[in-house]
Amino acid sequence: MNIKYHFFGKDCLIDRELKNRENLERAFAEKNIRSKKNLFVNQVHGNDVVVIDVENKIHGEQGLPKADALVTNLRNVAICVITADCSPILFFDAERNVIAAAHAGWRGAKLGVIKNTVAEMKKLDAKKISAVIGPMIHQKSYEVSSEFLDDFLSEDLANKKFFVTSAKPEKWLFDLPAYIAEKLYAEGVEVEDKKIDTYENEKTFFSFRRSTHRGEKDCGRNVAVVVIN
Repeated sequence: MNIKYHFFGKDCLIDRELKNRENLERAFAEKNIRSKKNLFVNQVHGNDVVVIDVENKIHGEQGLPKADALVTNLRNVAICVITADCSPILFFDAERNVIAAAHAGWRGAKLGVIKNTVAEMKKLDAKKISAVIGPMIHQKSYEVSSEFLDDFLSEDLANKKFFVTSAKPEKWLFDLPAYIAEKLYAEGVEVEDKKIDTYENEKTFFSFRRSTHRGEKDCGRNVAVVVIN
């Protein structure tokens, strides 16, 4: 078996409501990704994980379960998350053939979506877990308030290392990729960071914050996918 993954942006147009799903079929074919079912969840910036370890747990396209991560060990079932600045994290154990996809914004990461995802993978006998951090907003593009900083310091004073001062008074720049990487390392996961800033890479990826700064109504969504073929 072979594990395949990809981070799609503007090369696979899809919106927040997961319309235009037919674009997935074309995009997957271009990357030689085979899938008999493409699974998403209703992402809510939480820490719940959906596990698909038997065929009858495969859900349809309507009434998606509320969660921010999926785990499976089934072949040809693509698990996907959508993002527009939050982190898409794709996990895999190539020896045990267990994969996962997680949507981790600051809320989900802080609430434990990474820890919970790894725990569910281990229940399916995953041992040596690797993860890839996909395109997301980076520190120089992510300005936050002092209240935001205080919230992270209440979790752990050591979180101060993820913040640097902004040019604006009472504002800070937050390093969400580094915060997420530390959460992954804490779970014993081997980490690869693609180091792609969605805000800066306008030609390739959607960015909610960039869209907001420009006063645009909304933006598309980036799709991260992983599958066992």
